[in-house]
Amino acid sequence: MASTQPRFVTYLRVSTQEQGKSGLGLEAQAQACRTHIEQMGGVCVAELREIASGDDDERPVLAQAIATARRLRATLLVSKLDRLSRAVALVAGLLRDGNVELVVAECAKASTLELHLRATVAEEERRLIAERTRQALAAAKRRGTLLGSHQPGHWDGVVAEGRNAGKPRAQARIEGARRGSKAAAAARRELNDELWMGALPVIGELKSKNMSLRGIAEVLNTRAVPTPTGAPWSAMSVSRLLARIA
Repeated sequence: MASTQPRFVTYLRVSTQEQGKSGLGLEAQAQACRTHIEQMGGVCVAELREIASGDDDERPVLAQAIATARRLRATLLVSKLDRLSRAVALVAGLLRDGNVELVVAECAKASTLELHLRATVAEEERRLIAERTRQALAAAKRRGTLLGSHQPGHWDGVVAEGRNAGKPRAQARIEGARRGSKAAAAARRELNDELWMGALPVIGELKSKNMSLRGIAEVLNTRAVPTPTGAPWSAMSVSRLLARIA
């Protein structure tokens, strides 16, 4: 007999590498999620962690968490709404997608409408803060103030500690950018494989019924099975996936 325990996929996010290394922000979120799962008598089937800005909606781990929750028919759980995203569009899109249920631990009883309103208010507050910051920076520039990396000597000297200790700061900056690009490419490849593999059971089921490639694509779109690019399934994309596993 199948278990009736509620199933959860937890998504944890912090904004900086320092927070990720210390584990402080992540552990607080994890504990809030564990508490909610225990109260519900549920089970965590996956926990995914990401280091990314809340303003960045190109987050492969978040996409993986959503795809995993959809595939395992689990609830996507975050400790606070801003851990999911700072953008109303992303939150609203997820809430609108009936294939993935979202629960926020700090307001677990909130309705879909309340979560949407919370996201809208938070985004407006951030917009006003950002506008005031832009105006202050523009005023400083008009006064002739040099900001950030434009300051003389900003990239002079060597790195004092960490993996780049002893290297010229300018060199460390270039190498860091290259490593970031490689890591992002690897994350995208991993996400693509996760999404492709998530579609295989459905495709296998439909193919066993001698359904056409076009018909399989239509069913995948109806069931909201994601593709790596976010584009709708087509006969060609189904064919490409079948060719990969042949």
